[in-house]
Amino acid sequence: MKYLLLVALALVAAGCPDDDFVTRDSGAPDGVFKNDIFITDSYINPCAPKAAPSISGKVYAPNGIDPVAGASVGIPIALAKPSKLVRCETCAVAGKYSAHTYAKADGSFKLTGIPNGGTYNLSIQKGHFRRIVSVTIPKCGHLTLKKDKTTLPGKKAHWGQWDSIPKIAVITGAWDKMEKVLDKLGVTEKVIFNGKDWGTGNFSMQALLQNLGRMKEHHLILINCGTKFETMVASPGAVRSNIREYVKAGGRLLVTDFSYDYVEQVFPEFIDFEGSDHASTTQPESHNAAEVGSEGLTIMADIKDNQMKSWLKLPEIKAVQSNGKVKIVGFMTGWAVQKEVNLKTTTKVWVTGPAMWIGGKGDRPLTASYYFQDTDKKGCGRVIFSSYHTYGNSKDLLPQERILEYLMLEIGTCRIVE
Repeated sequence: MKYLLLVALALVAAGCPDDDFVTRDSGAPDGVFKNDIFITDSYINPCAPKAAPSISGKVYAPNGIDPVAGASVGIPIALAKPSKLVRCETCAVAGKYSAHTYAKADGSFKLTGIPNGGTYNLSIQKGHFRRIVSVTIPKCGHLTLKKDKTTLPGKKAHWGQWDSIPKIAVITGAWDKMEKVLDKLGVTEKVIFNGKDWGTGNFSMQALLQNLGRMKEHHLILINCGTKFETMVASPGAVRSNIREYVKAGGRLLVTDFSYDYVEQVFPEFIDFEGSDHASTTQPESHNAAEVGSEGLTIMADIKDNQMKSWLKLPEIKAVQSNGKVKIVGFMTGWAVQKEVNLKTTTKVWVTGPAMWIGGKGDRPLTASYYFQDTDKKGCGRVIFSSYHTYGNSKDLLPQERILEYLMLEIGTCRIVE
């Protein structure tokens, strides 16, 4: 008999889409695999007094080089195919896995409470990146997984039919190239929409943002700094409404610098940007009002998230200097300056630093995120805004690009639910 613990997991952010997992009692939907596991209320070490069986390894990004912090690792009871459309996802893990853990900041993990011998499907997931591997557990032994088994996929069905990644839409801009970070991350599947050139067409920025149904086909939308079409959100209309509804439905949105109006005009209640019109926190500033940042700054930034900072310190990443700061460069004339975040909302500040802008200077948020819930208390998507962007063209990622790499994986994690 195989004894396993139904783990009462802390509800912390990790890739665990709530509707993906079903218990054997509820019946599995079409297109899932099931682990043949007997569930009990407690785990009894079958090897006592020796150590119980366990599995360890280290989770890597699709490039096979960069460790992945906080990845979800476990033996699911049953696992369905990922959703083709955006949806609400919550971290309700208990009862979905027979054994489960989270990787540390360096990507390492040790999974216990597992069967004593046998072959099972192991799920390794960060946000919408998910790898399924078959593992054979030795009786009363320990299994160490090699990198080829713990590297996340860079495309759908990368190594097997169950491997999945988010469907990503990248809107190009004149001054930023987040798609290059995806390339260096090892993500080979993405859809490019032209936002840096005037024109229309099926893969223009307008074609995406004016079609809510098409937006919902993409789990993550990246809007690079410097698009040509920010006037689409300068006043109330279909595009403002579509972006808000997309995130409300569970979509993820990552925006940088000059493109800040796609955040400010749509979600003014979360981040207060610098501006001259003194608008209330529930009303957007005037279009382009926050583009007052001083040119040529090099900011020694503070990382406010402990796991991110630990990850940035890793020898594989090497983004934190000896003084504990991260060097951020490439600020252009008129970069978008955040003033403060609304602490009464779900807004979180990731990075801060000493900024300068027309008429002032001081410590300001440089990267912030929030889970979106509308005035009707409905909504489950996530938005991340960064006042800086990708900058270098070298093979190696700059420190600020490392931050964006971390956030591209983090943005898809499920929402904490009390």
